[in-house]
Amino acid sequence: MTQDKDGMRKLTKEIGAVIERNLRAEILHERKTMLEAELAKVRAELGQLGQPRKIAARRPIRRAWKPAPVARATPKPGPRGRRLPGNSAHSLIIQALKRAKRPMTIKELTKTILRKGWKTERKEPSKTVDAALRNNPEDFRRTAPSTFELIR
Repeated sequence: MTQDKDGMRKLTKEIGAVIERNLRAEILHERKTMLEAELAKVRAELGQLGQPRKIAARRPIRRAWKPAPVARATPKPGPRGRRLPGNSAHSLIIQALKRAKRPMTIKELTKTILRKGWKTERKEPSKTVDAALRNNPEDFRRTAPSTFELIR
């Protein structure tokens, strides 16, 4: 019984799609006829005016010359806070605190995430770790001086 209803629905949709296509084709055919009639009128007007004159092709716009960029021998240093490829300090700190299951000091966290392969351009990576801990109070809670635990 349900198969019959599904078959009827499918058939009804297909019939609707065919009707829509036929209607669209009819509308486009009428538009084509109208445009052809209008084109015939335009050609007749042009014929009355005489020989159509040729329009000169537009010249391309000349752009100001720019010298090619020069390759640098040494790469330009990036901005101070540029993130290097790999995990962020924030995500690695969370992983370290989850693994430790206890509060850790900034020095311990820094050593742990550097061992995990975290790269930074800063001279003192512990300052980055400290900033990540202090700027995310929704994730980390200070339990003692320079010691933090994971909240979530």
